[in-house]
Amino acid sequence: MIVNLLSSATSLPPHRFSTTELTASLMHKLSPELINTIGTLGVDQRYSTLENYPAYLAGEEMHATTSVTNMSVKAASDCIEKWGGDPHKIGLLIAATNTPSQLLPCLASEMMANMRGVLARNISTVSMQAQGCSVLLKAVEVSRWYLNSNPNKVALVLVAEAHTPYIRPLLNEDYFGYRELARMRKRCTEDELDRLRTDTTFVVQAMLFGDGAVAFLIGKEEGIAAFGPISHLTNDEYGDVDLLSMGGGSLQPSTNGRPQYMMRPNVPYRGAHYAVSTVNSVLNDPRSPITSLSQVEGCLIHTGSKKILDGVCAQLDLDPDSSKVRTSYEILQNYGNLSSASTGFMLAEKTFQKGPAMVVSFGVGFAASAGLLNFN
Repeated sequence: MIVNLLSSATSLPPHRFSTTELTASLMHKLSPELINTIGTLGVDQRYSTLENYPAYLAGEEMHATTSVTNMSVKAASDCIEKWGGDPHKIGLLIAATNTPSQLLPCLASEMMANMRGVLARNISTVSMQAQGCSVLLKAVEVSRWYLNSNPNKVALVLVAEAHTPYIRPLLNEDYFGYRELARMRKRCTEDELDRLRTDTTFVVQAMLFGDGAVAFLIGKEEGIAAFGPISHLTNDEYGDVDLLSMGGGSLQPSTNGRPQYMMRPNVPYRGAHYAVSTVNSVLNDPRSPITSLSQVEGCLIHTGSKKILDGVCAQLDLDPDSSKVRTSYEILQNYGNLSSASTGFMLAEKTFQKGPAMVVSFGVGFAASAGLLNFN
């Protein structure tokens, strides 16, 4: 069953910080090689819920002026207003995040509490928390299942992240680049090197991620674009489940009072494999109106990092400098890695376009989703 994108809206926190500003605030701690690595991430700026993000990284207490819940409510409200339809037609709310304001209650419940008078109290709610970066198209499919039974209703899908409060402050005196650490192998124990590599990863995360929210209304009525077909892949190989992980559960509640997000070195390689596999599944689907990426106007790829984007482009035989993938690089450049919201921001900024687009996302799980968006 075809479902349509009816409207979309994004929401950002008010505080914008350039990568140059962040590195300058930590310049005395970062080696020249590590600063060079930061420069290759492809991120010029990001938005933060923290008004003092640079000072927070240097050790100050965080000062948050908004939250993932506030951004979610703003994006959802704007999306409904742009749609112009009757909010009482909204029968399903799906709220997805990896970085909730609190573990309980879930984001969907918090949104309902903050949208009294807009959303009916008896609508169905689904919270898709800790689903990684590929959750958006899964949420679209859940909407489709709901709309199959309730064709006169509309589904509200919200995807939001506030990464920067989860970033660990950078309190060491010195941080080194990965190549420098490799050269230290002869004078450091393996445990020391593991600790230093983890510290370097924390610096990269501080410069890579950003905060933002995006909302969509999906229904059967005529809209901006139609979704489908969609393909998914999860844990293609046994060890892939540990490619990306975050402590904070019962096995590892926290480290030094904070959950730790860990990314293994082969994420770019495995991410490219997952992206290619799901894209090929869509292209080979008998319901697909296209059989090659040469037939799409745009390919919207999750903003892992510039290295990851380059790797996925190479595997999909796409020119990184082409117009087909320009939106992916621009979202990374202007907003950083938005995790689950990254492809949502691309869709929200492409709603004026014509022709089909391929949406590709991958991340924690390890999982990937790809699907077509056919603009009307």
